[in-house]
Amino acid sequence: MMQRLADHRLAAAVFALGAVCLYLTAPHHGEFWWSDSPRHALNGVFIKDLIAQMPHDPKAWAMQYYVKYPALTILFYPPLFYVVSAPFYAVLGVSQSTGLVVVMLHYFALALGTYMLARRWTGEIAAIAAGLAVMAVPGMALWGRQIMLEVPSLAFAVWAMVALERFAAAEKPRMLYLCVLLLLCSAYTKLNAAFLFPVVGVVVLSERGKAALSDKHVWFAAALAVIGLIPLALLTLKFGSANVQSVMSVPDAAASRTTLAGWTWYLRQMPGLVGWPLLALGFAAPLLGLLGTLKTGVSRAGIVLLVSWFVVGYLALSFIDLKEARHALLILPPLLIAAATVLPALLPERRLGELLLAAVVVGTGVYTWMYAPVPRIDGYRQAAEWIAAHAPKDAVVVFSGKRDGAYVFNMRSIEGRRDITTLRSDKLLLTVAVRRQLGVKQKQMSESEMADMLDRYGVSYVVAQDDFWIDLPVMERFQNVLRSRHFAEVARIPVTSNIPVPDRVLHIYRNLGPLNPHPGSLVLDLAIIGQKVSGSVGK
Repeated sequence: MMQRLADHRLAAAVFALGAVCLYLTAPHHGEFWWSDSPRHALNGVFIKDLIAQMPHDPKAWAMQYYVKYPALTILFYPPLFYVVSAPFYAVLGVSQSTGLVVVMLHYFALALGTYMLARRWTGEIAAIAAGLAVMAVPGMALWGRQIMLEVPSLAFAVWAMVALERFAAAEKPRMLYLCVLLLLCSAYTKLNAAFLFPVVGVVVLSERGKAALSDKHVWFAAALAVIGLIPLALLTLKFGSANVQSVMSVPDAAASRTTLAGWTWYLRQMPGLVGWPLLALGFAAPLLGLLGTLKTGVSRAGIVLLVSWFVVGYLALSFIDLKEARHALLILPPLLIAAATVLPALLPERRLGELLLAAVVVGTGVYTWMYAPVPRIDGYRQAAEWIAAHAPKDAVVVFSGKRDGAYVFNMRSIEGRRDITTLRSDKLLLTVAVRRQLGVKQKQMSESEMADMLDRYGVSYVVAQDDFWIDLPVMERFQNVLRSRHFAEVARIPVTSNIPVPDRVLHIYRNLGPLNPHPGSLVLDLAIIGQKVSGSVGK
């Protein structure tokens, strides 16, 4: 066993270095860009805090936690990544940096798993290039340098496919069980991975034929998969109504599945995700194989695995109305492994082909580093620090802006000010179904009623983005209240970024009105999961 590990130490060293480079080029000081990222981070902190406090009434405690930190999405997504993250937050502290470390560990596992799979059919250098490619291509590096679920989920999925290939080659039942277990871990990290279960069936039936139908281990593994998916299905049906809606009908879909554009949408995203050199090699592999001009050495089971992985995943993603390029990360490993087989097989000298492939991958990585950096938005950490320095004990603060998740997570990361409660203006004044495009209801409140509400909840400060959603009358009135004599602007925090963004300044206003020292309880509508939560405000 030790000898097997030693055989792969070069690959492990390369991927460890790659993970360090990805970490160093990622935002990790609270400069969140994508709205889901700080929420995934906060969900892990929630698990850590839950375990640390072990409340007698977990439901009431969780509601109170949301009232204080209103950026949780703990039930909206599968929980495994958050459970894995919790001990890291406990040991390393609550920060974006800690969450990113957890992602990087998964990224290392993803690269190593891709290498192990490719190594079955290619030389060591080509296999290392395949593993490095999942770190180098722009799409992977974009979403893998944030606290997002795509890379962690894919890490489990790739190792599931490693186990599946080993089962197909040696018919060891334990490999099939391991495959199902790892694929369940992948699905419990990000739901989309469940689309890969049919790939297991395709590979098993392709290799075993009718004999698979009489194999008790195949049936036991299938039962394990079904039983394992039942809690995830129930969780999705109860709390993930928006996820179900994204499959069936999205009003603002980029391209409907009822159109040709819908079925070619992900194909058109591939150049941006992979880059043209590796994309061309990836699609050349099956085409040259069909023409009989390419002998890659990929086994029959390997061809079935790679092709079914890409095709089944592509069809499943295309069927979903909600289309985002990051979802296609699920099907990039088979494409990159296929790309790794072409040049070594085409060139007369195999080693030269492997080295040329490695050069292409390194060149792609250099391009990603220079021209495809991760967007970073700075200013929200500074706003949280200002509030932490100036707000009174047990303060209630309202945040009004697009990046509430970034502010709330940064506020929670300041351990010395866990007494501060953050309220969101959109939660106080609106009911939003996940995002505005899916529906929004406004509460009918006058400016004087809003000022009274803020006094009643004991709101001492408001952190507000300029002109946030003021096309909605109720939000325009709220901004008018902040600019009235009821408030005084006490600070301006510039918002800086490496991409164009609408939020350029965060204004901090101090409430001059009579603050209620005992605000009492608050009920919030969580349209995203179809539930209401309640808790006390302030002390």
